[in-house]
Amino acid sequence: MLRLITTRNKIQKCQKEFEARLKKLLPYKKKLDIGFQGGKITNEVFYNDNLWYSTLILRDADIPRYWNAFGLGKRKDGNQIIVVEINPPIEGSTRQVAGIFAKDEITNDYFILHRGKIGGGRKGIGKERFKNWYRGKWVQVFDDKGNNEEAIIISSITSKNLLLKLTEFVNEVAKFKESIANKHDKRTIKNVEKSLSFNPEFYGKKKGKRKSIFEYDSNHGMIVNALENSLRKRLKQNQRTFNNSLIDLAVSDGKRTLSIYEVKTRSDSQSIYTGIGQLMFHSSGDDKIARFLVLPNDTYDSQFLSILTTLKIKLIKFAINGNEIKFIA
Repeated sequence: MLRLITTRNKIQKCQKEFEARLKKLLPYKKKLDIGFQGGKITNEVFYNDNLWYSTLILRDADIPRYWNAFGLGKRKDGNQIIVVEINPPIEGSTRQVAGIFAKDEITNDYFILHRGKIGGGRKGIGKERFKNWYRGKWVQVFDDKGNNEEAIIISSITSKNLLLKLTEFVNEVAKFKESIANKHDKRTIKNVEKSLSFNPEFYGKKKGKRKSIFEYDSNHGMIVNALENSLRKRLKQNQRTFNNSLIDLAVSDGKRTLSIYEVKTRSDSQSIYTGIGQLMFHSSGDDKIARFLVLPNDTYDSQFLSILTTLKIKLIKFAINGNEIKFIA
């Protein structure tokens, strides 16, 4: 279970570690002008070729908070453009700011999350629309009173892929805003029913050190994005990819769905059964839809592989190697 961090000293500790890691991972720094609605500020910016980051402590704001601003690519001229802010409060909890720190009570890992509240002052940009559009993972976060809320899990603070996951998240927000600006939201389809889930049995064998389940879940968005990028290069002119909050990824020719992909970041039996159920449910009534289950590059027993063949589900494995995600058919 993820427990919301609300005390001043623990939030401060998380923020300091988050800042320190980003400042170490981003090789360049420079004082630059950063634009926002109604003005600009000059502040130190840490950056690489793809991402920039800047931080402040807004003690005198209506809601005192840590300001963590992110953008894509340092501009040579003009103000830097903020794509998204991940701003946890200095103390306590309020849904008026989007940033959250939370602790996995089993592994004691600390995570950075976002409530999905996307601003920008443009009509159509908001949490509900972004929730249906976003490819990443939403999880439940609980406070000390047992109240819970949904938030996007971005990464554990100490993850070796922290920068990659943050860059993916910022890219997704930028694409979402662009889709609204162009009035062309390609990821939304109508009339999709709720997905199925099943009870667990044994299938996959994990390789390597056991991680927090939430660390696996935080990989979901970047794996789906990498798969989409790979697929898009091979599509015919009349084909396109799409997804929504229930379908990880699919391909359409504009008239019908051609294939669907379900990505699971863990190879435990619950994840596998759920993935199979989702694929069968969303392709029901159309045997021509190709079904793909995307799982970690683990070892799977022959009975499981035989069942997939019987169900006409193809297995794709993925492996994360640094900043690269490889797919194995």
